[in-house]
Formats: sequence, C-alpha cells, structure tokens
Amino acid sequence: MAKRKKKNNFNNKILTHTVRILQKKFSVFCKRAQIAVLLFGVISSLLNLSFQADVHAERDLQRAITQSRRTAIVTAVERASPAVVNISAIKSVTQQTPFDAWIDEYFWGDISPPIRKRSLREVGSGVIISKDGYILTNHHVIADAEKIRVAIADGREFDAHILGFDFFSDLALLKVNTKEDLPEIKWGDSGDLLIGEWALAIGNPFGLSIGNAQPTVTVGIVSATQRSLAVDNRFYEALIQTDASVNPGNSGGALVNVHGELIGINTVIRSTSGGSQGVGFAIPANKARKVIEKITEHGCIVPPYLGVEIQSITGEMAEKLLGKEASQKSIFSRGVLVSELEEQSPIAAAGIKRGDIISVVSGRRIKDENDFKAIVRLLPLNQNIQCEFIRRGKKREANFKLKTLEWEYAPQRWGLTLTQPDKKRAKKYKHRGVVISHIERGNELAEVLKKGDNIYRIDEIEIHTLEIFKIVDKQIHAPSKIPLYFERNGEQKSILITFERNNRWR
Repeated sequence: MAKRKKKNNFNNKILTHTVRILQKKFSVFCKRAQIAVLLFGVISSLLNLSFQADVHAERDLQRAITQSRRTAIVTAVERASPAVVNISAIKSVTQQTPFDAWIDEYFWGDISPPIRKRSLREVGSGVIISKDGYILTNHHVIADAEKIRVAIADGREFDAHILGFDFFSDLALLKVNTKEDLPEIKWGDSGDLLIGEWALAIGNPFGLSIGNAQPTVTVGIVSATQRSLAVDNRFYEALIQTDASVNPGNSGGALVNVHGELIGINTVIRSTSGGSQGVGFAIPANKARKVIEKITEHGCIVPPYLGVEIQSITGEMAEKLLGKEASQKSIFSRGVLVSELEEQSPIAAAGIKRGDIISVVSGRRIKDENDFKAIVRLLPLNQNIQCEFIRRGKKREANFKLKTLEWEYAPQRWGLTLTQPDKKRAKKYKHRGVVISHIERGNELAEVLKKGDNIYRIDEIEIHTLEIFKIVDKQIHAPSKIPLYFERNGEQKSILITFERNNRWR
C-alpha cells in the first residue's frame, strides 16, 4: 500500500509538472498568438491605410485632371451651346442652264416659258433669346424662305415662323410654338469688350449639325471692334471682329464671352477662299437688342424723323469748306455734310444749319453717309441726343430730341404718299411692302394704282420698308422703264412705269 501511494504521488507530481509545463507553453502560445493577431491587425491596418491613401491619391489626381480640363471655356460652352440652334430654310429657286436658255429662246421666242423651280435648303444658325421660343438669327439665312425648321441641341425640332426682320442690320426674329421651356442664352454687354479677350463662336458651319443638333464650337479672341463693311447691298457698322473660325453656316449663331454670355451674332466672313481665314465679324449684342425691341413693337425698323439730307465728305469738299490745312487734320476728315434741312426738323431745332458738318452723334464718330444712317435709325425717341458738328472750321456741340417716327414718305416724282404699315396692318397683306395712302389729283398712275395698294417689289428688288423704297427711288435714273409689283385684295398685279428725261413718269 505504502509503495502504491508513493508511486501515485510520484505520478501525480509528474502529471502536475507536465500540466504546468503545458500551461506555460499554452500561455506562451496564446501570448504569441495574441501578438501575431495584433501584428496581423496592425499590418492589415497599415496595408488598408496604404490602399486608402493610394485610392485618395488617385481620386485627388483624377479630380485635379478634371479641374484642369474644366476650363472657363468649357463652362462657357456648357452654358451657351444649349441655346444655339440649327436652322434649315427651304426656298424655291429658279435654275436655268445656258442650254435651257437657248431652248427657251428657240422655241418660245418673246413668250415667257413656264418657270422651272426647285427647292433649296439654306442652312444656318440661330440663338434662343427667350425660353418661350423667340429665336434671333440673320435675315439672309431665312430670306425668301417658304418653310423654316429649327433643331435644338437636345434633339427637339420645331417649325418656325418669322415675326419680323430688318434687312439693313441683317437680323430676323423667329418664333416657335412650344409648351415646354427652351434653353435661353444670357445677354452680355458688347459695349464693354476688351481687345484680346476670349471669344467663342457657336453654330452650324457647313451644315455639320444636320441630323445631330449638337453645335460646333470654335475659340479665338476679340480682334477688333467698330469695324464697317459693305456686303450684298447691306452696310454693317460697328461690327466685332474675331479670329475664332467662322464659316458658311455659322451665320446667325452666337459669339459669346468666357461667361457664356451673348456678345454678338456671327454674320460675315472675309476670305479669299470661301472658308475661314481668321477674319470673322459679328453684329454686337447691344445693337441686336435694339433691333429686337423695334421689331417686336412694329414688325420692322421705322427710323425716326430727322428732316435732314446729308452727304459724305470728300477730300475736295473738305478742302473747299474748311481750307486745305484744316481739311488735312484727322478731326475734320470724317463726318457728313448737311445739304438740305427742313425748318421744323429736330436737327434744325438743335441749331444745326445747312453747310455744317456733323461729326459725332450719341458718342459715335461719323465716318460717312452710311455710318450716319446706320446710327440714327436706331436712336430712341424723346431722349436728349448729343452731337458734335463743325461750322467754319470750329467744333461745336448741340443736343436734339427725336419726337416721331417716319411712317410716311412722299416721293416727289411719283405723286404718291406711301405709308409704312404697322405690325397689325401688315398682316392683312401677303407681302411685306409699303402702302399707298394718298394719290395726287391728276396723277396718271391713279388709273392703275389705288389707295390701299401694297407695293412690294420694284424691278428685282423687294420693297420691305420705306427705307428701301427711298434708296431704290434715288437709283432710278431717267429715261428708264421699271416694272412695279403691288398687291390688291390678295391679288398680285404689276405695271410698267416709264420715267422720261424730264424725270416724269407715265
């Protein structure tokens, strides 16, 4: 028994020792495991932090790249381009080859053959200036159009009709009917341009956006302001010159600044090849706004009554009027001569006399007759207009106020009084023209013309307004025979007027 107890005690001691050893080893293992787990957690955290740092660094890099791409120009395009539209104007044109002309003459002789016509699509651009569907474009884009189709950048398309236009400023106002708001452009101040500042031309050059209304964007700078050009019987004054690429089809599109604001309507290019050579011109936005206001009110531009006849100053005239020394000074080399003046006219009331030279009107320096007419036709009523003039070599200043618009005109050799119809009356006629409001007694034209007849064409020239009639009338030199086209009760009629050497018609 004693031996068994001893043996059991020995075994217990060995077991206890073994257990203690195992416990120590397990404790060490647990500590090492804890350390391993801790180290794993630390390493994982470090790896995770490193990964997150890489992710953040990549995001920061992408953000920096994106910010570097999103320049002021990109922002301006995003703001302005949705309001620039593609315009397709369908027109009917006559076409005759030399062979056709020979056939016509051989078979028809003096009898006019049937007119051959075909449809022609004129493509251009326009700018949405009001969310309810008012669109500004060039007149030459939609002139004589029988149908006008407008496509905007988001893919929507509309038929448009003409609310009014101005031939001389080459601007037209269109309207599309829509219940949904359209993207409209913001107006900028074209009177506050800096030579060298960024300018973006947005439009539809060469019809590239047909089938895809996304407009084309070109970038340049404002190269110059106050440029004047005479193109296709139009005189453009105070144009903005830009080197942003402007090509056929850009007409009527937007010229915007880096804020995406409208500063001009792209209109004319100067090129020897027909394509862009870095010399494009835009009608200033400030002038376009004035034209729109008058078109909205009257349907056309009705100039203010001035009661003055002027003519450009030639070098020879300046020398006779001012003397050789004074005429050679630049200050006297520009302006218009007052050749005729009505006693009750606003110009006469300002103290200006026949023989004076008007050099500045409303802060704008006058270069010649075209410049004078282009400026005064848009002057407001009932506001003081400052002007400068030269009398006997001395500069003087005056103020005048325009009170009425020139709704009537009585050409001396016609024996008629013509009236510019207002917007409401013009809707009664199929053609835009001037209406006969009075015929003098004994006038032989009374046999064929009547009060209320609408004269809309003389020879090949469309007579949209009294302004155009006055210009055409001055260009008629006797003796000559001129076809005159008029409308009466919806019917189109024509007569042949003969001006004899004594400048009388019959």
